[in-house]
Amino acid sequence: MSDIGKQIDFLIKLTDKVGIIEHSVFDKPNYLDGYCVDDNARALQVCLRFKKKYPILEKFIPIYFNFLKSAVKEDCLYADMNPNGSWQEKFEINGEHYGRTLTAFGEAGANELFDRVYLLLTNEPCHHIRVFSHVILGLKYRQPEKIQFWADLIVGQYLREKNESWKWFESVLSYDLGRIPLSLLTAYQITKNLKYLEVALESLDFLIKMTFDEKNDYFVFPGNKGWFTKSGTRIIFDQQPIEAGSATEVYSLAFRITGDKKYQNLAWKAFGWYDGNNIVKANMIDPQTGGIYDGFSEKEINKNQGAESVLAYLLAYSSLDLI
Repeated sequence: MSDIGKQIDFLIKLTDKVGIIEHSVFDKPNYLDGYCVDDNARALQVCLRFKKKYPILEKFIPIYFNFLKSAVKEDCLYADMNPNGSWQEKFEINGEHYGRTLTAFGEAGANELFDRVYLLLTNEPCHHIRVFSHVILGLKYRQPEKIQFWADLIVGQYLREKNESWKWFESVLSYDLGRIPLSLLTAYQITKNLKYLEVALESLDFLIKMTFDEKNDYFVFPGNKGWFTKSGTRIIFDQQPIEAGSATEVYSLAFRITGDKKYQNLAWKAFGWYDGNNIVKANMIDPQTGGIYDGFSEKEINKNQGAESVLAYLLAYSSLDLI
């Protein structure tokens, strides 16, 4: 595997004393767009996973951690911070930032903060399947006995949505697809409930059928201009780095659990999306900065290099290091 030193340097470039800046204009941080909890949670995970190899990351752990801590209030978890340091008041209650924060606090061993965020989450009705998934990924570090409740919610949604030709959790294949079966594989690891493994692998095999082009030997992820729908719509542009990242993570874990080299091969194929093994044959890594381009349309590459893109790459890399 290639060294990720440039990606680590770029992560640092996007970070100031407050946290990691969400967006960029080309490779320059766009301070006008402020900061988000999702990205600082992922940045904390990256630091925890790579600090031994890149000791410089030790100094950034408190920055990302304190950003997340400051977002936790008595009655909510804020999602976005303005450039002036104030929190945006309008945000989705129990959105994905809750799940990502739980995952980060769980990995960091921040038990008290984990419990506070978990309580905030469970005090309100939650219907977002990706939040369920992130909660499971956090609970494996803290309160694993509660995983079954969330995994059963995911399986229940799957059974309501699937039919003979559609084996997925929603009526659309949209974004961060690998995150859902990844959480069920994790639930299986903790609980040994074979139902979670069965649904995870069945949905993964459906995902392969829908997104992997065997003839050309690359992934074609759903595009955010319309996605892939149960009714037959297939929109392949614009594709984004988060898809390659979550696909790499889930196929890596599927291989570690099953030993099936099919999943190992698919993990590397998904990661190869960044290196140009994609439908437009575009290298998505800026060779000068180490940043990851934010995606591509049919006609051009989006040369902005935001936080989510490089974080998806680094988290994917960390999963490959285990296979």
